[in-house]
Amino acid sequence: MKNEHVAFGIDIGGTNTKIGLFDQSGNLLAFHTLPTDKTMSPEQFIEQLARESQRLLSTELKIELGDSRILGLGAGAPVANYYTGRIEHAPNLGWTNVPLRDLFQEKFKCQAVIENDANLAAVGENRWGAGKDLKDFVLITLGTGVGTGLILDGKLYRGHNALGAEGGHIIIPHDKKRLCSCGGLNHLESYLSAKGIKQTIHELTGEEWKIEKLGTLFKEKDLRATTIIHTIADELVSGLVSIAVLFGPQAFVIGGGVSKLGDSFNQVLKKKLDELVHFSLTGKIDIVTASLSSDKGAVYGGAAHIFDEVLK
Repeated sequence: MKNEHVAFGIDIGGTNTKIGLFDQSGNLLAFHTLPTDKTMSPEQFIEQLARESQRLLSTELKIELGDSRILGLGAGAPVANYYTGRIEHAPNLGWTNVPLRDLFQEKFKCQAVIENDANLAAVGENRWGAGKDLKDFVLITLGTGVGTGLILDGKLYRGHNALGAEGGHIIIPHDKKRLCSCGGLNHLESYLSAKGIKQTIHELTGEEWKIEKLGTLFKEKDLRATTIIHTIADELVSGLVSIAVLFGPQAFVIGGGVSKLGDSFNQVLKKKLDELVHFSLTGKIDIVTASLSSDKGAVYGGAAHIFDEVLK
């Protein structure tokens, strides 16, 4: 371990931020979660992350930030632009025109790459997770927001402006119109984000349920839970069918908090997808659960990304 390179993976979410320290084999050496403090400026928050990361280094490896064994960090954040290194506008964070890559390199004293958080989760699954044996797949992260990461022919697809494959902002037909956090109407994220699912549950039950409760009751064949599952599955599949005919992936990989519903939810999605997708793709697209955990995919992906960038 003394001479082995390590890298940080960081996932800045709308609710929590996660920091992981990894070796080149994808082993998670240390991990820490802290609330994403939106009262701080981006500069103050990145400085806080640097302090927490230094604590992890001191505890696990007895080294300091700036040590040559640290190859760098890969960070995921909403609407982060790989090419420019900036966040132009992230509604879930309240950040506008933030030079994120420069801030990380200044505070962490190492090379940094930034990506859309869902892109990084896709990179992680492609390197070490459910997508390691797949050449073409779409990762769907269902968390504070809804993100998609697209792997085509084994490579991450970003689009010309690094803002491609934003599947969470596909407009879907729906009787109940909802405003997305970005200001758009009837985006997939309006219904499948944590807030959107919570709203659906409340509309159908008048109660507040966590995903774990929903999953348990669904397995017990509770009628209300079954109705909720089929409602959110219909909403998700209405977006997946469009993605499917555009890219013809081998699989959709489900990540984020909703992935805790597991195979029983995937089976419902698969059945609905095969009923609605173009006949040429019926039965040809799998739906699987992200294997790097429901909440660490982008952290793994951040480390995988920096290893690829520096060692390629």
